[in-house]
Amino acid sequence: MSEDYFYLADETVTAAENYSQHCASQLNSIEKGLIVTSTLIVCVIIRETILAIVLMKRNKELNKLAYIDLHTGLPNRSRVEELVGEYNHFDQPSAMVVFDLNDLKEVNDSLGHVAGDTLIMNFAHIIRTSIPDKHFVGRYGGDEFIALLTDVTKDEVEEIIASVQNEVKRYNEFSKQIRIDFAYGYALSTSYQEANLKVLLNQADKNMYDCKTRMKQARKG
Repeated sequence: MSEDYFYLADETVTAAENYSQHCASQLNSIEKGLIVTSTLIVCVIIRETILAIVLMKRNKELNKLAYIDLHTGLPNRSRVEELVGEYNHFDQPSAMVVFDLNDLKEVNDSLGHVAGDTLIMNFAHIIRTSIPDKHFVGRYGGDEFIALLTDVTKDEVEEIIASVQNEVKRYNEFSKQIRIDFAYGYALSTSYQEANLKVLLNQADKNMYDCKTRMKQARKG
């Protein structure tokens, strides 16, 4: 009886040890599997995060390009129109200036579109470098540009326009074939009790066409 009992007890202990080792082996396999799975999940999360960041960056770049005139590097008409929609009132005295290149069609017809493109690009460079960086400068159309000047007086607006004129004069002294000639008009927010940017743009545009008419009459006279 004692021998049988100890034999059965030994068999039981052996079976229990074997079972325990089997369970430990399975747990070890499961643990390794969980580690591998967790690592893969972390890698996937990192990968997706990186892709999301890259996509966000690309979207920002595309959005930026959507508002940039690729020929001049200035904000394009879409950005100008968005800006006009944003300005419902002025917290500071501001001015809208419209610049329009004269005789662009004649340049295109006589010297070719490459010359016309060069004219546009050079004028864009002049107004952007002549106007302080704090002010907005954009290309509104084929030969039309605008500048939104904030926190300025009438004298300061005219000084900025004079700076553009001086740079154009300096350019024309060196470029005899492709000369820059432009008309301009501006409107001040202080001239109106209630004004938004659209009102200023329309008035500046009207004043620009008046300037263009006077320049044509002066040529004839």
